[in-house]
Amino acid sequence: MGIYAFMPLLINARGSVILGGMSYEGLGGVVFIVNCLVALLSFITIFKFKSLRFQKKLCVVNILLIIASLATVCAVAFMQKDCDLIGSLTYFNVLPIVAIVFLLLAHKGISHDQKLLRGSSRIR
Repeated sequence: MGIYAFMPLLINARGSVILGGMSYEGLGGVVFIVNCLVALLSFITIFKFKSLRFQKKLCVVNILLIIASLATVCAVAFMQKDCDLIGSLTYFNVLPIVAIVFLLLAHKGISHDQKLLRGSSRIR
């Protein structure tokens, strides 16, 4: 997601960057901040392994922020007059979907760890 924050996300028919890259006018700055926040929260989530409940909450918050970022990119693409949605999105827009899949897998793994910890405390 850190890479996604700096890549061009939306390109018009003339080839100029509308959203992402190094153009942060309008909603571009908001998308950049949200993507950097997602990258930072993902990094923090890795090191919160002692608090599994908090780690699961951070995963859910990350997923919601990624969905908000993708919705903003799609909304900007629909508002553009000179570009169609499919032709204007770049291949970097696959990265948030991959991040969501990994966050869902992390959430599932954290739930599995919680079950293991509950089971081991019952044995004692």
